[in-house]
Amino acid sequence: MLAAAPVALFAAKGQESPGEAKKFLDAATEFEVLRVTGLEHNAWLPLASNRAFTRKGEALLFASDAGGTPQLYRHDFKLNRIRQMTDAAALNTNLFQWTAGDKGILYLDGTKLTQTGGARDRVVHEFPAGWEQSPRMAVSEDGLIIAASSSNGQKTRIIVTGKAASALEDVNGDIGTLYVRPRHSGVSFISGGGLWYAAAGARRAKQVKTAPGEVLSSHWTADGASLLYLLKPAEAGRLTEIRETVPETNKDSFVAKTSQFVHFVRNGDATVFLGASGSVASPHLLVLLRSVKRELTICEHRCSDARLSRAVLSPNSTRMAFQTDRHGKLVVYSMAVDRLIESEDNT
Repeated sequence: MLAAAPVALFAAKGQESPGEAKKFLDAATEFEVLRVTGLEHNAWLPLASNRAFTRKGEALLFASDAGGTPQLYRHDFKLNRIRQMTDAAALNTNLFQWTAGDKGILYLDGTKLTQTGGARDRVVHEFPAGWEQSPRMAVSEDGLIIAASSSNGQKTRIIVTGKAASALEDVNGDIGTLYVRPRHSGVSFISGGGLWYAAAGARRAKQVKTAPGEVLSSHWTADGASLLYLLKPAEAGRLTEIRETVPETNKDSFVAKTSQFVHFVRNGDATVFLGASGSVASPHLLVLLRSVKRELTICEHRCSDARLSRAVLSPNSTRMAFQTDRHGKLVVYSMAVDRLIESEDNT
């Protein structure tokens, strides 16, 4: 009977039910951590390039198969309530996010990139037959520009909708971390271990200058002036480091060394970074302070692969969330970090 209970709670789009959140103290730091989803079913956060938190961090969007098939749910932290947001036929558990103003969500249902916010859903883009592999999406701050990519197993195709509608020339292989440039209409992505950028209306992306090595993940600064990226240096024995580059000038600069970050996210003004350590001995999430270049362990992630954690910060830096397979199934956790990171006004 206990195993069947989640199915009854997660029954239909629009239905609200009591949340599953439970508090406990982290074993490594004794900071309070919130287990948002139950242990009986899988739950997923989106890729880090897709926004899971509402602007003020009061709610989290995640996918769960608690109702039998994967659907999207909204967790309200204050009320500990969950609302089912979709009734998708084939939800992609990697690609979904809030749209501008937190009034709607964008998600992938099969081959259809779908936007919802009212009574009706709208298909923004449908991937053509043969181009359904490794899909990604990115949305501009105002929600007016959506970029999407997919692969046929050999090449990747990137399209941009909205006022900067365009299609880039096909890229060899798969890509990573697709983003729309803030306050611009260009898009960036990772390909072949390097950073690439295509300005608005461009048909071809150009490689951005980076230090020697492999780019693991990247993020634009809030003003879109530069790209922050996590580099695995080419020189043997060197740990990963965060660097910054400007596409227009190719000016590349060092930001900070990390212990063993495998991915990272920034706060609003890029003064603090949240990273997941790939250390087997210390499977932790850490906060890196840019000014003093020091790290602080905040909790364990204990993922079988640190890249699976998908650790993210809320836009106002009051909360973080991550997922872990430490229990066998994927489970979503969250933590208040407003005492560790100065919060930002995103009103």
